[in-house]
Formats: sequence, structure tokens, C-alpha cells
Amino acid sequence: MRGDDSIVRPDHFVRYLRRVVGLRPAETRLPTRAVLVFGGQDFRTLARMVGAKVLPWNRSMAVGRAGNRRVVVARTTIGAPATAIMIEEMAALGAREFLAFGACGSLVPRLKIGAIVVPTFAATDEGTSRHYGGAGRARPDTALRAALVRACEGRGVPFTEGGTWTMDAVYRETFARARALAARGVVAVDMEASAIWAVARHRGLRAASLFVVSDELGGDGWNPGFRDPAFLDGKRRALRVLVEALAGNSP
Repeated sequence: MRGDDSIVRPDHFVRYLRRVVGLRPAETRLPTRAVLVFGGQDFRTLARMVGAKVLPWNRSMAVGRAGNRRVVVARTTIGAPATAIMIEEMAALGAREFLAFGACGSLVPRLKIGAIVVPTFAATDEGTSRHYGGAGRARPDTALRAALVRACEGRGVPFTEGGTWTMDAVYRETFARARALAARGVVAVDMEASAIWAVARHRGLRAASLFVVSDELGGDGWNPGFRDPAFLDGKRRALRVLVEALAGNSP
């Protein structure tokens, strides 16, 4: 055993799960393609859209079909650490491709509440990525990101590409930092993307993200829109995009 070996590995969790709960391997084997969401309503809506059934041993996961593909929908809590744990454990159960769907704040005035964002890179400002060899800029999987773009274009859904600022200290997002990043092509701020992509790269997985703007930070202050009809409509359009991307045949 080397000093840099992990004390607890995801396969340890799987063995524990099967031993303690008494599950057979077939009961815990997940489809290779997965989507991560961060809210209960999004989980229920997406699960319904793909005809998914909640797993009896984990109420935060549901397995269904997008087109001819079996997919798993999973709900995690917000933030990079919790999301990284979810990806690690799902990968140990067979998932290999992850599309993450969530809200973001906009950092540029042109990006309004309800707008859809397909991020192309992340400015890493959270604490999880560095443990997976991530620092500075992180990037999503090229093919999965392209699948999201094709789905947007195929459905005629407008979208914006650009960087995201992944920051998990919400009440320490400063004007100076936001404006400096906006000048470098960052259009949004989120809490998980760079960690998702870092974990995926480290484990030989693939991951990309899709956002809907829930609040605006690109002006003189904060403009929240979590219950704004434009945000809710943007989520509906984005979820349809997600299902089309999940059903696709990206390499």
C-alpha cells in the first residue's frame, strides 16, 4: 500500500452497499449514460420525460429510456463536493457519460434570466478539482458538449457558449473577480462544472454541462429570477434538449 493510495475508493462503497443492503450486482448496475440534476422538481420532471422508475435502493436515482438508450437520472445536492461523490459512486456502478443540468448566474448584461448556456470551459474557483489534478481552466468532453449544441440547434433553441466561473463560496463572489473573468470570456457562474469535468477526466469518464440562467450578476447588483416565468420556461426548453442529447449517438 502506497502513501498516496486513497483510503476509501468508490469500489469500497459498492462492496459495502451490496453487503449491507443485500443487493445483487445486477440490481446496482447503472446504464452507461447519466444525467445529473440538483433539484427535486427537475428530477421528477426529467424522470417522467424518460419514463424512469425510481430505484428501490436509492430514491435519488431513476432508470428509464431516452430514445433507444437506457439512461439514469440522478439528483445530487448542490456544490462541487457532493456532486463529485455522486459521480464517483455512479461510475463505480457502471455510469460512464454524464450530462449535468442546473442553474447559473449570468455575468454579462446580454445574458438574461431564462437564457440557455452550453459552457465551453470553466475558471476553477472551488476546492474539489485540485484533488483530481484540476487547476486553472477545466473543459467539458468535446463530443458530449457537441451533442448538446446539436440538440439545441435541432430544436431551434437559442443558446450561448462561453466560460463559466465555478465558485462554491456564493457570498464571496466579488464585482472585481466577476468583471475580470467576464473580460476573459466567462459568461456565467455556477457551483459544480469544473469539479464534474475534473473528476471525469481523472477517472476516464466523459462529462458536459447545460445551464439555464436563474439570476443576473452582470450589472450593478444581483437580480434573482428563480420564480421568474422566463426561468421556468428556459428550464422546460433545456430539459427537452437534454432528453434529445441523451438519446443521441455521440461517439
